[in-house]
Order: sequence, then C-alpha cells, then structure tokens
Amino acid sequence: MSHQNITGCSIKGVVTSFVQAKGYGFINGDDGERYFVHVNDVLGDQGLVTGHRVTFVPTPSPKGSKAKQVVPGLGPTPIYAEPDSFIWSKGGPPPGMEVVLTIGSGWGKSNDPNEARQNLTNQAREMGANAVLNVTMDKWTESQPFSNYCSTMHCFSAEFAVVKVISSSSDPEVIARAEQEMQALTDWWNNLPVQPVRPDNPWAESAGETRLVDPAKVKLVLGLFKSWTWTFVRIFGQSLLYLGRLAFKVVRERLASSSGAGGKKPEAPGE
Repeated sequence: MSHQNITGCSIKGVVTSFVQAKGYGFINGDDGERYFVHVNDVLGDQGLVTGHRVTFVPTPSPKGSKAKQVVPGLGPTPIYAEPDSFIWSKGGPPPGMEVVLTIGSGWGKSNDPNEARQNLTNQAREMGANAVLNVTMDKWTESQPFSNYCSTMHCFSAEFAVVKVISSSSDPEVIARAEQEMQALTDWWNNLPVQPVRPDNPWAESAGETRLVDPAKVKLVLGLFKSWTWTFVRIFGQSLLYLGRLAFKVVRERLASSSGAGGKKPEAPGE
C-alpha cells in the first residue's frame, strides 16, 4: 500500500464494494460520482471494508474517475432506523428489527375483521407505538338485544411497541440524526403526563400494562347478559302462556255453564 500524504483537493465518500482478493472496489463520493479504487491507492495498513467512510482525491482517468490517496475512516456505526410502514406481527418483531420500547397493550373489536384490525392499529398509534406484536384473534357470535339478528364479532389483542430497524451507517449526519431520534423518543417517554407502570429503564422489554378492558371479560359479560335476557324472555313467555291457558279455561267453563242452563227443559205442571 502507498504511504503518501494527501495532496490536492480531497473529498469524502463511502465504500460501496471492495473485493479483498482482487484488491479493488468502488466508492460513492459525496459529489454524487462513482470512483474506482485500487488497494495500491489506499494509505495506511487498515484496508477498506464495504461501508467505510473514506477521504480521497478524485482523479480522472481514461476509464473513468479514480480515487487516489484514499484514507480509511471509521467503519459503519450501528444505528436504529425507522421502519417504512406500521408493523403488524403475530409474534415478535420481524427479522432485522428490534423492540426499543414497549408501551402497553390493547384490543380492537368489530363485526368486520378489517375494522377491528384498524381499531387496534389506531389505538397503538394514539399511544405513540409504530407496531403491534403478539397479535391474537378471538371471535364469537353475538346477538343484538331485542332482536333475532346475530353477528360474528372479531377481537384482535396485541402489545403496543416502538420498533426500529437495525442498521448501520458511516455518514456522520445519518448517525447524528439517528441519535437525535432516539433521544427524542427517550424524552417523550420520560415526559408523558400519565405513564403505564414501567421499570426505571425505558428500554426494557416489558414496560406497561393495558388500560383497556380485557376482551375475555367483555365476552364473559356479554355472555351473561345474553343468558339472563334469554332466561327472562322464557319466564315471561311461559307466564303469558299460562295466563292465556287459564283465561281460556275460565271462558270455556262459563260458556259451557251458560249453554247448559239455557238448554234445560221446564217441568210440566203436575209432574
């Protein structure tokens, strides 16, 4: 490797690929250009690794732009990045992601499964979460009061969490922005006016309890209400039936008595 000092106008860039066996690769410069780099143009003994932030002197050549007097910088720094979309998982976080904050749990119910899912998602977002994890679904048939109409209810339950993508970067601006986002998340959590019960460490996996009613309890109450309503209707119906039969019996007896009295022949004189 060369051990020259940097001369000329240098710029910065990131190593996008480097084949160690062949000793060459490519750098994406901060100026938007792509530069070819050879191991003989790398200063020092550190070598290049994909993702390295480097400083180099751009040099034109007949075959394109080349990077000369390349000085390796720091390697990629692990950072947390924001997912591209809301996370919905029947288990833990998807591969390549990690839970950084558990907020609580909740449920969404509707006779439309899509609406129930959306209700759960809206609750999670209102609490500051970007993911629902360990999602479970329960469904049952529910009758409407004073109606013969029955509907199938769908209830989704889940844990609310803030999930981040495990990533890395050599760009100081990207690293600084990721650190600011994590600090903002910490400040938001610590300044919540009403927080779920949580340990002192805001990044613990378990932090909070639901402030919503357990779906199992809702199902139990609805079942009891349905049972009591049906029992009342049966008792009321049987009472009406008994009173109807009793009234019919009394009327029939009176009609029979009147008919018997009217049809009796008068006795002849002297008999």
